[in-house]
Amino acid sequence: MQPADQTYQGDARAAQMAKADCCRLLAALFYPPDKKLFVEEGITDNLGSLLRIACPGAAPLVPPVQPRVEPEDSVDLAVAYTRLFLGSPGVAAPPYASFYLDRGGGVMGPSTVEIMKIYRAAGLCLDDEFNDLPDHIAVVLEFLYYLIYREIVADAENACEDRTRFGDIRRRFLTSYVHTWVPRFCGKITAAGEHPFYTGLGQCLDVFIRSGFTEEQAGGHAPPA
Repeated sequence: MQPADQTYQGDARAAQMAKADCCRLLAALFYPPDKKLFVEEGITDNLGSLLRIACPGAAPLVPPVQPRVEPEDSVDLAVAYTRLFLGSPGVAAPPYASFYLDRGGGVMGPSTVEIMKIYRAAGLCLDDEFNDLPDHIAVVLEFLYYLIYREIVADAENACEDRTRFGDIRRRFLTSYVHTWVPRFCGKITAAGEHPFYTGLGQCLDVFIRSGFTEEQAGGHAPPA
């Protein structure tokens, strides 16, 4: 999925574009830690700036990154990432929707199939080179970015049918396949306490999902505690 440009800065679409870009940057932070991403590209600084627009309550929770990431720091992050998200059994915070939504705590279950159907309904399929599962938290967040971005474009072009289509898909996806498990996933990250960076990231994502999409929680679909 291509990064969003900043075409809509300064008008009524700015907050939605900021929300979309928050999804994209949060997704990147749930891939294996990358020194270039953290330091040279300043991803956490950018995320904090965008959250101040899109979800102010989450902005103070963005985990800080040292101006320089020393080799031992990179190792610590990589070890924490592995313990939290990679391998089975015993991983502290499985990053897959099916683990939380399907009976038995497995992966690639019925919910994964349904999520893939939603991707296809939005006109997307996974890249052949992607080597993880389609309900990984990073993919889920990238998909949210895509849906919000498509709504913004449709609104700018007065394409009412597309705006309605992507808005409906986004609300369905959030209600059925995001609010239902991401807060529990974040809770596991926080409870594990593997590394301050990931503890902060889990708390930040939790507030962003709970507070940044409150319109989708109307009608009794609040996320579980």
